[in-house]
Amino acid sequence: MINKALVIVNESIITQADLDQQMSIARLEFNASGRAPPPDSVLSSQVLEEMIVDNLLLDVAQRFGISTTNSQVNYALSVIAKQNQLNGAQFKALIEENGVRFENYRMDLRRQLTIRQLVNNRIGRTINISSQEINDYLLQNPYEIDEQDDKFELAQILISIPANATEETLFALGKTANEIYQSLMGGLSFDDAIKSYLPGEGERQNAFLGLRSRSQLPQIFIDALDNVEIGGVSEVFKSPRGWHILKLIDVQQAGVSMVLQRQVRHILLRQTDLLRKEQIRSRLERIRDRILAGEDFGSVARLQSEDPSSRALGGSLGWIDAGQLPVEFEQTLDALALNEISLIFETGAGLHIAQVMGRREIDIGENLRRLEAEQVLRGRKTDEALEQWSQSLREDAYVEYRTPLLSE
Repeated sequence: MINKALVIVNESIITQADLDQQMSIARLEFNASGRAPPPDSVLSSQVLEEMIVDNLLLDVAQRFGISTTNSQVNYALSVIAKQNQLNGAQFKALIEENGVRFENYRMDLRRQLTIRQLVNNRIGRTINISSQEINDYLLQNPYEIDEQDDKFELAQILISIPANATEETLFALGKTANEIYQSLMGGLSFDDAIKSYLPGEGERQNAFLGLRSRSQLPQIFIDALDNVEIGGVSEVFKSPRGWHILKLIDVQQAGVSMVLQRQVRHILLRQTDLLRKEQIRSRLERIRDRILAGEDFGSVARLQSEDPSSRALGGSLGWIDAGQLPVEFEQTLDALALNEISLIFETGAGLHIAQVMGRREIDIGENLRRLEAEQVLRGRKTDEALEQWSQSLREDAYVEYRTPLLSE
């Protein structure tokens, strides 16, 4: 079969095989989004026009030396697979089951990532969103609080019903559940009750349910928690699984996003080709000893730390959200009391000592809503600027349709 040239775009050619390949990918994307694709006659015209513009943008990217590495493509593929709850092999199989060669999909993804880099480089940095624009957007699009988004932090004692339980067994288990409840009412702590009445390690770990939204909880749990105050426990109630007693540890209201923050400072020494790690560790031990002996942490950090972003601030990293630092750093901070100087620990940056100067929980819900609004507005402005730029490139380009039907 002859591979016809359909369109000449400057010095490149779009062939029928190119169009067929992109049509397959377009159908795949429609299917993935749950939408029905338009008729092929309409879809082919849309896809061809997108291919012309993409070619022009890729030409510009090449002139500016913008490209996408294999590792960037691999990472993007892993993210897409994870979003679809698939591993790499399953994702590849899904692509090919939909009539698209995986290498073609990969090649198209590389092109789209390159175009995204170009857009970020040439357009994204010129886009500014003012606080007033964000305020106006939030005013026009008020955040609707859904009561179902309330979250309950729960623990439970579950007296499970074994398979083929007799009436006598059921009676005894129900009696045990009520005895536990009476002990709780008499002053027994919920933690001690868990240790006493849930013998298995797995059972004790599973007793802490964490944060669950209303929509994630059975209605029987919601009913049992009615009128239970924070720190209180429910009465005994029965489900097909057994007898339950719930403890309401905390309630997070809808629209509230609480996050733990730590006020942290540290001293960093980096490994070099001239100094062995043991020498750097010894130097940091001497620095730590000086601070423990009474020298001011901030003063020492200004003189000794090799972290350029925090050195002038006396090693201060400010208030840091839990989870933002490397795992080794987080684990060290978790174990520290306030103002305690850590032992030496290592991350990819080098060797550190650290100090937690404060801990707090803050609601970042409003910040998140403002960030989401900014992202929406930035996306709109970027799309508008890209549309204008693409139109300008299209008008200045040499585009020749070689198939009369496509130029009508």
